[in-house]
Amino acid sequence: MADNHSTFLEFDNIIRLSSTKKTELRGSRQSIRDDISKYFKDNRDKHSASFKGQGSFPMNTTILPINNEYDVDDGVYIFGESEDRPSVQTAHDWIYDAVKDRTDQETLDKKTCIRVQYAAQYHVDLPIYYKTKKGKESAIDTEIPLLAHKTKGWVESDPYEFVKWFKEQSKGKPQLRRIIRYLKAWADYRNEKNKSLKFPNGLIFTILACNHFSANSRDDKSLLDTLKNIQAKIDDRSNYWARYECFRPTIDTNEDLLDSFSATTVKNNFLDELQKFIDSGNQAIEMESKKDSCAKWQKHLGDRFPCQNITEDSEKLAKSFSVQEIFKHDNKSA
Repeated sequence: MADNHSTFLEFDNIIRLSSTKKTELRGSRQSIRDDISKYFKDNRDKHSASFKGQGSFPMNTTILPINNEYDVDDGVYIFGESEDRPSVQTAHDWIYDAVKDRTDQETLDKKTCIRVQYAAQYHVDLPIYYKTKKGKESAIDTEIPLLAHKTKGWVESDPYEFVKWFKEQSKGKPQLRRIIRYLKAWADYRNEKNKSLKFPNGLIFTILACNHFSANSRDDKSLLDTLKNIQAKIDDRSNYWARYECFRPTIDTNEDLLDSFSATTVKNNFLDELQKFIDSGNQAIEMESKKDSCAKWQKHLGDRFPCQNITEDSEKLAKSFSVQEIFKHDNKSA
């Protein structure tokens, strides 16, 4: 049977952020933090600001998308007394004013964050939270922050708790992080192929992978088994006991993230593609030819999945050579 473990590891090196890009992102993030800290020091005597990384970057599950534009999320925590909490728009205005001149690109005021754009095809999103002063600003870790949401107002949200949850789930499991990056690459490829039918996002795949991860000495088998575990839990079309749902493990634990992907056509598209991925994975594992097996995986992961370097399956060649030698030997013996 074909073993594409090494091919998956090569693919992971292609889609994950390089050390150079990570260093560049950290530098940009720190410059933005310095801008915001200076702004609060110079202009806001009743408030201070602190920061916490969130999203895939501190979890080391970020991938380089096909369109090459990647991002980093950095939570901005405004500390002040409860009676001094500004309006949501005012909080957005403060952060916007602090960073608007950081780059030559347009800075965007979005629904839940300020976005600082860079010409090097990446951006830094700055979601804004409010915390009541309680001695040291370590209160970030113990209280539920309020997110400045421009349509919903101040809402409870704690993405840093999710980062802590993930780090606990993935402790000692580097393969889990790779599996999540593969799933994100699959979603990225499907979204590029069909922009009209949205695929579940990276947060959903992170939770599903953590909840249904199957470890294996080979990444191809681990991915396939994890996909099967996910399907068994969420494909309610073929499994009576399954539930098409994915709840947050942290605030808000009552939020079903798959609800946003539950429209009939969107749901069926996702579950159909999941079945096709599993079918191809089963075929890939059973094939003799590594090159043919690789093509099955590439069908779902895109041209970045590196099949081009596979010329011949050495195992297949060895078997063929052995058979030829047997025939020669038998003919001579006759």
